[in-house]
Amino acid sequence: MKNEQVLKLIDDISEVLSLLIVLRKKGRFREALEKIDETLLNYFKLDEDFMYSVSEDFLVNALKEDRGLSSEQMVSLAEILSEKGDILLEQNNLRESQAVLKNTLKIYYFLNEDQDFFSFKNMNKMVLINDKLSKINVKIEN
Repeated sequence: MKNEQVLKLIDDISEVLSLLIVLRKKGRFREALEKIDETLLNYFKLDEDFMYSVSEDFLVNALKEDRGLSSEQMVSLAEILSEKGDILLEQNNLRESQAVLKNTLKIYYFLNEDQDFFSFKNMNKMVLINDKLSKINVKIEN
């Protein structure tokens, strides 16, 4: 991916994430989820069916090989998916949130292993996601 394209993607996704924060604060969860699904389709050519049909183990391979996503695109994708998982969790949609957050975690694991340097930012995100997943698991079991 060319530098100009990467910068545009980062800029566009940053705008989407900012909008999602505003929508969440106003309690407009449905609208936020619709914006996420629209972003997944427009920027990553991913629909909801694809995200839920691919197993966790094959997700990264499907994103890189089948969809041709670069590492930069996968970082942005992980940020969007993390936001979706959080919104679903706020709505108490535990199973769907769990599935989205597991996929997000898988992407962050891949990104962490794929890069030449250790990223505290990614590691912190992974810790937060693991914490949310453990809380979801406790709620589902009870």
